[in-house]
Amino acid sequence: MSARRQARIDAIAAAAADWRAPDHPPREAAVADTLAAPNRWTKEAIDYALNRWMQRLTPEALTDWLGDAAPAAPTTVGVLHGSSGPLVGLRDAVAIWADGHTCLGHTAEASPALLPAFGRAVSDRTDSIDAEFVEQEPLLERAAAVTAQPARDDAAAVRAACDDHGIADDRRLVRPTLLAVAVLDGHEGDDALGGLAEDALLYDGGGHRRLALLWAPGDLSPDAYLEAMARFRGVFPAHEDTPGALQMQKAFLEARDEPRAYAEGLEFLMSRGEPKVPRPDGHLRWTQYTALDAVDEWITTHRSALAAVVAREPLHDQLPASWPLRTPGDLHLPPLANDAGRALADFLRALR
Repeated sequence: MSARRQARIDAIAAAAADWRAPDHPPREAAVADTLAAPNRWTKEAIDYALNRWMQRLTPEALTDWLGDAAPAAPTTVGVLHGSSGPLVGLRDAVAIWADGHTCLGHTAEASPALLPAFGRAVSDRTDSIDAEFVEQEPLLERAAAVTAQPARDDAAAVRAACDDHGIADDRRLVRPTLLAVAVLDGHEGDDALGGLAEDALLYDGGGHRRLALLWAPGDLSPDAYLEAMARFRGVFPAHEDTPGALQMQKAFLEARDEPRAYAEGLEFLMSRGEPKVPRPDGHLRWTQYTALDAVDEWITTHRSALAAVVAREPLHDQLPASWPLRTPGDLHLPPLANDAGRALADFLRALR
């Protein structure tokens, strides 16, 4: 590994080590600014996400993920950070910094402070990292390549903007917000139950991979899963706006006499019925199956909108290998070198 690349990786890891402390002043200030922005994230959720990500950014983990060879021809890469989570696009920025590309970031209104503050912490540690945050138009004018994680409805607009600025298909990596479903079998232990609750509720039912639908055997009671969600809410309280956001849907279900369950303070809502993506965020759907063929048919039909199928690991061998299987608890905070992480590294490595 070259000395400059090692310096970049060491700078990222050193900044992350400082940012693991919740009372680190730049982190505290960025979290406060994020809580004041238009979103439905809580301090507990933001701190948890920061802690998990920062613990992963070690020199060893970064090298294992990205390798030890820098790109032959560094270029300018723009990152359009999405609005579905407080740290959407962090992994993109870290990979760009480590590879020695010039990084131009544009943050969403929902999360204006965390990524720029961490970028300053990284770039202050070495002169071989360029971490600049700009508005979207100058980013598109200056960037030779783009990564983006927009809301699903905004993906077409991002692609059109890239077209308008001459950024070719092979120089853009656009990954819109997708959905996730869980497949249950009734043998989920405490770890899996806690992981499912985290996947469903960490960002008040939202996130870049929203877990919206739980497939369950026809004779399975939801009680254990609801209890796990209530325990999760005891550690990670809902945003103050969440009960109000769910109230109308709760009233709608009651008016139609549809099966439903919810926390006492309406911090989450679950309905039972045919498979569909419920609204708003924080509303989960419990759909019963008698055979996995029906689940497979639904997943095949909706594959383009689906990021993951969450199931306890011992169940994976019984499910189709073609499903994008994940284990509970990693949906919003995935390993650096999962499939998406490797695809990002390959994309950046191929830039010329």
